[in-house]
Amino acid sequence: MNEYSLTPVQEVDGLHIKRDDLYAPFGPGEVNGGKLRQCVMLVNSVKKDYKSLLTYCSIHSPQAPITAAVARANGMPCRIVYGGTTRESVAALPMPRLAMKYGASIVLAARSGRHSILHARAKELAAQENSFIVQYGINIIGYGDTLLTAVAAQTENLPDDIENLVMTCGSGITATGVMIGLHRYGKRVKRMHLVATAPDRRGFIHETLKKYGADREFEYHDLFHSPGFVYEKSAAATWGGIRLHPHYEAKTMQWFRSSGIAPESTCLLYTSDAADEEDSVDLGGPRITKKKKNEYKKKRKRKKHNYI
Repeated sequence: MNEYSLTPVQEVDGLHIKRDDLYAPFGPGEVNGGKLRQCVMLVNSVKKDYKSLLTYCSIHSPQAPITAAVARANGMPCRIVYGGTTRESVAALPMPRLAMKYGASIVLAARSGRHSILHARAKELAAQENSFIVQYGINIIGYGDTLLTAVAAQTENLPDDIENLVMTCGSGITATGVMIGLHRYGKRVKRMHLVATAPDRRGFIHETLKKYGADREFEYHDLFHSPGFVYEKSAAATWGGIRLHPHYEAKTMQWFRSSGIAPESTCLLYTSDAADEEDSVDLGGPRITKKKKNEYKKKRKRKKHNYI
C-alpha cells in the first residue's frame, strides 16, 4: 500500500467505517493511519532541501513516532522537542519510547509545554542543522495543497449518500481535507459531525474550506471543554471487534453511543494510528542523550539512551 492507495470502507454491525487506520506502509505492528500518510507526502515534497526532521508536540501525541518513522524511512536524522516534562516520563511513556525506537533524539527544550514556546525553540534548533519542522497537526501553512489533497483523495470511495458522517477533530486539518473531498467527489452528506478532542478549530476549518470553494455547515461537538475531559486520559471503546484509538476515536465512539444517532445511517471515519500503541508496537528500549556531555556519558555507560 502506498500513500495514494484507497483504504477500505467496511460495514461492521450496521455502521460504515472508513478504515484509514489500515494505511500501514511500514508493515504490521508499525505506525499507521491518516496522519502518517500526510507526513509521508509532506516529507517527500521537501526532503531534497533539508538534512533532517524536527517536530514538537505533546508527550502523548503520536506525531512524534510518526515523524521519527518517516525520517528513518528516508534516512534522515530526527529530533523530537518536548516541554513541561521529565526524563523519567519520556523513558516511561509509549509515544516518546516509540519515537526513540525509530531512532529519534529527544530534546527537553523548556519547562513549559505550551505550543508557542515549543514552536519558538523548534525554530532555533531547526536553524542550527537545516531541519524541516513538522508542525502541530502536520504542516498546513505553505503545504496545504499537499496535505489536504492527500486527505481529500480518501473520500472517493465513501458512499455517495450519507445521512451522518462522524469523525474526530483535533488540529482540524484532516476534517478540512475530508470536507474538501466531499465537495470534490460530489458526496452528499446531510449532517457532518466533528467530535472535538482539542481546542476549537471551527474558525480555521471554515477559513480553509472557503479558500478551496468547499465551505459547508457542520455540527461541532466539543468534548475538549466538557466537564471532566482530560486529553491525556485514555478511553476504551470497540465496535464489532474493532478496537478504537484510546485518545481519539474511542472518545468519539463514546459520544456516538450516547448521541441517539442510528448506526445504519452513519459512516465513521477512523483515521488515527494503532488502537493501543503499547500492545501493537514493539517499543524497544529507551535511548537518551542529555545536554551536558559528562552526564550523557555517565548515562550511556548504564543504558543506551537518546535525550538532548
